Amino acid sequence: MNTDNLSAIAKTRIRRPPASVFAAFASASAMSKFWFTRRDDGLKKGESVSWFIGSGEDAISFDVRVKELSEPDKIVIEWVGHDGKPTQVTWLFEETEEGDTILTIEESGFTGSSDAIVARALDSTGGFNQVIIAAKALIEYGVELNVVADHV
Repeated sequence: MNTDNLSAIAKTRIRRPPASVFAAFASASAMSKFWFTRRDDGLKKGESVSWFIGSGEDAISFDVRVKELSEPDKIVIEWVGHDGKPTQVTWLFEETEEGDTILTIEESGFTGSSDAIVARALDSTGGFNQVIIAAKALIEYGVELNVVADHV
């Protein structure tokens, strides 16, 4: 199996306009309600921000570099995985004829052995599917699902 271009992809419809869905990921206060905790003032192209696993003083942090920010259509970041290697994550916010959003999250750039790449892509696909459903619950219904704290 050729794993050179293997990526993790999650996709769903969110019944809100792209600007609302984009804002949920770009805004620290909104994203902290359904995914990683953030303490920044929002995403800005070319800047690095810290995201946290947990919200306490002892929360583990990791850096995220914003490579592209095109409101309300696209966000691209780079982060370093558990293996110490950077990958790229792209969010696409596509407007439907009804004014809803098709949200696609794709992580690419996995490295290592074929087995390691497949394992990482599968893990990320599962994680991003949890994230988009948690985002959908918050954006459409105002329900906060704590997917990071509850991940096992």
